[in-house]
Amino acid sequence: MPRTPSNDRRRRAASMFAAALAAPVLLLAACGDEPPAVVATATATAEATPAPTQAPTEPPTATPTPTPAVAFDPDLHRLVDKERALPEGYEPDDLVALPPEYHAPEFGGLMLREEAAAALDDLMAAAAAEGGLDLRIRSTYRSFEEQVRTFEFWVEFLGEEQARRESAVAGHSEHQLGNTVDFASEGAGWELIEEFGETPEGRWLAEHAHEFGFAMSYPPDSEDITGYIYEPWHFRYIGVGAAAAWKEDGRPLILFLEDLAEQGE
Repeated sequence: MPRTPSNDRRRRAASMFAAALAAPVLLLAACGDEPPAVVATATATAEATPAPTQAPTEPPTATPTPTPAVAFDPDLHRLVDKERALPEGYEPDDLVALPPEYHAPEFGGLMLREEAAAALDDLMAAAAAEGGLDLRIRSTYRSFEEQVRTFEFWVEFLGEEQARRESAVAGHSEHQLGNTVDFASEGAGWELIEEFGETPEGRWLAEHAHEFGFAMSYPPDSEDITGYIYEPWHFRYIGVGAAAAWKEDGRPLILFLEDLAEQGE
């Protein structure tokens, strides 16, 4: 966040992501020893009694593993949106630099909190290994001062009304948390545009990012709830357990986190 409104670069990717993920095979094994064979014996005075016919048994049914209960983490799940601001002077104390090979062309100096950076390493490796995807990153942590400059730029470029739909006022940005990533791909011209969601990289993220603890903050058709346009490139790290629960919940991230916070009170 925010997107770059570049019409000449708005093109839809021609190829669809078709990499199949190896599905784990569930092996069902019968428990206990096999029953001993029944042997019929004949005598001069009595006929052998046939062994009783055993009714067929149904194979055991695999029971899906329920989503584990998730506790609200006041640090990792901190509420920040248009109405709720971060504390004055908020700055993570465990930021680490991301490797240069993660950077989108002409972007650098990207940092994330340690836990989020480690999860991002796994995500980037999986995207490359499973789908041959070339995910890159345009934006991560932004300080309060940097967000001031970012928002002012978009106000000048788009006008204040539109800028408020696409960029956060300083103190209200998820990027200041140090857990948020704006992804990019060559298929979308390395731009932060809606068409990114239709590239193989965007599709893969929408399907698998939660497996690594990342949740899409601003999904389609949710601007009336989030206050921001659909941003298929913007993902916030909330932890693997919470992201699995969020994915199952199906609602915009801010509603999920609000409920999580209420349960933690």
